[in-house]
Amino acid sequence: MPPSSRLLFAAALALSAPAHAQEGPPPGGQGGPGPDYVLHADLPYADRSADRNLLDIYLPEGVENPPIVVTIHGGGFMMGDKSDPDGLDMFLRAGIAVASINYRLSDQATWPGQHDDLMDAFAFLRANGDALGYDETRMASFGASAGGHLSSVAGIVLSADPATALKASVVWFPPILFSEMDADMATVGMTSVTGATDDATSAESRLIGAAVGENPDLAIAASPITLLAALPPEAELPPFLIMHGAEDTNISRIQSGRLFMALLSRPGTEDLTYRLLPDAGHGSGAFKRLDAMAEVVAFLRARLAE
Repeated sequence: MPPSSRLLFAAALALSAPAHAQEGPPPGGQGGPGPDYVLHADLPYADRSADRNLLDIYLPEGVENPPIVVTIHGGGFMMGDKSDPDGLDMFLRAGIAVASINYRLSDQATWPGQHDDLMDAFAFLRANGDALGYDETRMASFGASAGGHLSSVAGIVLSADPATALKASVVWFPPILFSEMDADMATVGMTSVTGATDDATSAESRLIGAAVGENPDLAIAASPITLLAALPPEAELPPFLIMHGAEDTNISRIQSGRLFMALLSRPGTEDLTYRLLPDAGHGSGAFKRLDAMAEVVAFLRARLAE
């Protein structure tokens, strides 16, 4: 889609709304026999939390020096785990290694603690490619919901330095600007099934350690859009694939539209794709079918090829 078409589409959207070999089906599979892989499990990448600063690396058997995608779990920043990463068997079949990370949840650390964990995880992965058997120069991020927020953070922040920049970032149905989440849900004529974001008990309020509705500055500071604005002008963003369900009643599709528009408005942005899935909710519907993940795999294979 040319930039002008993408711009018009997004505007319409906003207005409307230890190592061992293991065989068999790995976590995240689609049934049937899975690809063989080598697993490096529970590798510590930092020392702030004994159980949360860990990651697992899955290497496709028989593939020399594969590229790697870092999967970041969702769960409202307050639950979730690195086990059973989305799309694992499809990535492995495509010859892409997977690093699945834990990070401190909001009952252990408030923002920017999760940002700091994310940066340490990527630093560990950049430093250990040769030792563990993947190509650390061909790295991407992928996450959904809270993990989508963090995947976008990784794609944006790491682009500040060519030595750390990712090859691609995939973002599924993310919360992007917490202070506008309630208004965005109202704009599309929906009521959030998780309650008001502005409330002190919301997942986003727990993340920033204060009620979003009463502390918009803290909410804005945690936004990927804020981090994007802080980049040096010469920073080159990686390709982004953003996907959201039109029927999402957890996070309005306008939230991902905000990310899309912010990325598109940055000079030099060239490789940016937005997909609005008409029959999908928050990880349901089309997101449960193979074609959504197949698009992610195809997108990453193309961008990780060199």
